Amino acid sequence: MLQKTQKILSVILLAITLAIGFSAPSYAALNKINTQNPIRGIVHPTARQRTECQQVIAQLTFADMSRGAGTRHGVGSARLDVQGRTATGVNLQVQIGTGTAAAALVDNSVLGTTNPINQTGAKNGAVSVLNQSLDSGTIWHLTGSLP
Repeated sequence: MLQKTQKILSVILLAITLAIGFSAPSYAALNKINTQNPIRGIVHPTARQRTECQQVIAQLTFADMSRGAGTRHGVGSARLDVQGRTATGVNLQVQIGTGTAAAALVDNSVLGTTNPINQTGAKNGAVSVLNQSLDSGTIWHLTGSLP
């Protein structure tokens, strides 16, 4: 009986909300997209190098993504580089020597996140797509937005 009452109240509240002109809230989200494009000049890391790649990816900060081109972090033979800005965002790569082990594009809409808590979410999204790129050997793309 209680569940039925709660359901009825929810429907009534929704009807009142819509009648007075409020709309349902919209929620921002990030999208992780596998472009299916293989990484050019890919390096297939050894087990040790793979661990180093994962460790260097984990060091990424939100601020790293907004800085100009250059190396951000290094662990052993792996380094995390910002290759530079594109018209739509930033190009992140994990490199070993002159080859690339992981690559991700992060949209400007993600980089425009202003809330510090959501910046952590944006950074976590970038870390996730870099790790998925490391696993798949393809370029990943992080799109969407957070407030």
